[in-house]
Order: sequence, then C-alpha cells, then structure tokens
Amino acid sequence: MATNPRIPPEPRNSGDRKPQIVPPRPERKLAGANGGVIFALLVAAALIAAIVYYMPRAPHKSPAPTGSQAPIRPSSNQLQFSNLNLKLGPANTEVSLQGIVMNAGNRPILGSTVQLNFMDSNGKVVASVIKSLQGMSEQNGVLQTADFGTHPLQPNQSRPFQVVVSPVPGGWNHALPSMTVLTVSATR
Repeated sequence: MATNPRIPPEPRNSGDRKPQIVPPRPERKLAGANGGVIFALLVAAALIAAIVYYMPRAPHKSPAPTGSQAPIRPSSNQLQFSNLNLKLGPANTEVSLQGIVMNAGNRPILGSTVQLNFMDSNGKVVASVIKSLQGMSEQNGVLQTADFGTHPLQPNQSRPFQVVVSPVPGGWNHALPSMTVLTVSATR
C-alpha cells in the first residue's frame, strides 16, 4: 500500500486566485560605490609614492678610517723578530711564543696581528692561529704586558713581546710555529 499523502479536505478551486503581475524591483544603486573605489585607488597610489620616496637611493658610504685606524700593509722589514722561544703554561693548557720585536720602520707602531702555523711531526699544519702581539715591559725586574696602543713601539726601538695561544693545538710537534705578520697599525 502506498503512503497516504495529506490531501486537502476540499478540492481547490482554480477560480479563487488569479495570477498577478509583479512589477520588477528597481535596482538600487549604492550611494558612493564608485567614489569608494576611486578613494581606495588614490590611497594606494599615495602609499606607493611614499614608499618610493623614502627608500634609500644608494648605499650609504662609511667615512674613511682616520690615520690611527688604518692598518698599514706589512712590509718584509717593518717589524723584525729575534730571540724567539716557547713556554708552555700550567698543565700544558697554553703556549706562549716570546721574543724581541724591533720597529725597523719610520713610524711608531700601535699594534700588529700575526698568524702562527703549528706543525705536526710530518710537517703538516695542524692549527693556524691569528693573534695580536702583546708588548711587554720590565717593571721591578718582572716582565709585564705593556700594550702597543698605549705605549707605541717607536722607530728603531726594540721591546719584548708575547703571543699566547690557548688551548695548545692537538698533534703539534712542540717546535717553534711559523709566524707571518698580517697587519701592522702605525700612527701617520
């Protein structure tokens, strides 16, 4: 049996209702819709113009260093080293290369950077260390550090120096490392 759909108790009269003609709705225009788009475009253009105006045009150049800051390229005879020896620190945790440095140039030396190459038993470099020379001076019979920046090394003057390396390079053969002068700072 089929389901019983609800049927209205009385049959409909098709004459009760007449079709009506509904007029179309008038289209509503949003007030200022075109003006809002134009305003948004103007704001976007103003933002782009501001960004382009405030962006840097070229990289800024830093000023050239002053005379005391400009490193002078080392020459083969500007600094001369003599009496080089090694001292191991307590419990072999550091090594100190000591010697005498002489200023063979014509300007006072404010500092120098050297590269030490430590070799193994086969002559291969096991460590390459870049350090600054530490000036030394004798005070009351004891050598103490005397920075070249505060006490420049004058032309034709000699002074003890040291370079401390910590930790001791592994595999090093305990021979004097080769030393190369990388930079020399001098007054102008």
